[in-house]
Amino acid sequence: MEIYQTGIDVSRYQGIIDWQQVAAGKQFAIVRAASSNSGGVYVDPYFEKNIADAKAAGLRVGVYYYTYARTEDAVINELDVVLAALEGLKLEYPVFVDVEASSLQSLGRAELTRLVRFAMDILDQKGWYPGYYTYTNFIQNYLNPAQLAAYPLWIADYRGYVGYQGDYAIWQYSSTGRVNGISGNVDLNYSYKDFLPLIRAAGKNGYGQGPATLPLTGTELVVYQSGALYYYAPETTALAGTLEAGRYPALAVTDGAWNGAVWAQFLYGGGEYWAPLQAGATGLAAADGGDCEAIRAQLEQAQAKLELTRQSLDWLLAELEQ
Repeated sequence: MEIYQTGIDVSRYQGIIDWQQVAAGKQFAIVRAASSNSGGVYVDPYFEKNIADAKAAGLRVGVYYYTYARTEDAVINELDVVLAALEGLKLEYPVFVDVEASSLQSLGRAELTRLVRFAMDILDQKGWYPGYYTYTNFIQNYLNPAQLAAYPLWIADYRGYVGYQGDYAIWQYSSTGRVNGISGNVDLNYSYKDFLPLIRAAGKNGYGQGPATLPLTGTELVVYQSGALYYYAPETTALAGTLEAGRYPALAVTDGAWNGAVWAQFLYGGGEYWAPLQAGATGLAAADGGDCEAIRAQLEQAQAKLELTRQSLDWLLAELEQ
């Protein structure tokens, strides 16, 4: 399989992490949200900092929690803590149920599979894009993966290959990796899937369905200079890459400003993406090469709306100061 991104997964055991250094060599991180001890379910003490700092460094981020749940009530108890910790976040990778505890093995294959599916179904219903994590021997002996196939698998196997013969989306290939910015060992992973378009399309992980748009016909996105940024969604946290100078078929434009800019949706490489319209960098034009007056009028209208919003905010701030 072709590797899409390389990444790490972390918890409190990695201590303070220099995420800017990590981002120089990795593209994603899966951060532990919660686990349990004798005192009950707890949020990893480094969770919020790791999430915030990893995203600030430009990494795509997912989450996992370590489950010990042997009953439906225990699943719900764990998820009450996890869901509270997730509130307000935007994640580009799934929320994984980490199912590997030896105390779960005595439940039997059918019951444990049912509980894992129960947990992922709840996550899905609550607006998160779920998956599950385990290792080769565990899935082969204690789970029925066919009954979990609706959700992505993150598999661990440290032998230099994956012994599990079924489908998986991420391979954790080492538990003794070394990465700049982290003191000591860290888990290393290969991701074989771009989850963000799937997450966006489903409206999961804090990504809404998007802004109101105006459809375009006979129109192209014009990139005046190579290096213009483009995105999976009309927001700067969903960076996809850079574009070469040229023209790309345009599909729609946002009806007014969205996340601080007017955005154009366009076709590129068989996929649908977004680019902010910025003077001197990107623009819209008729597909025959001429200016598109209708689109120009739409953009002027959108800019006028944005200016009115700014004026309203300035007035409100002035009133509050008084």
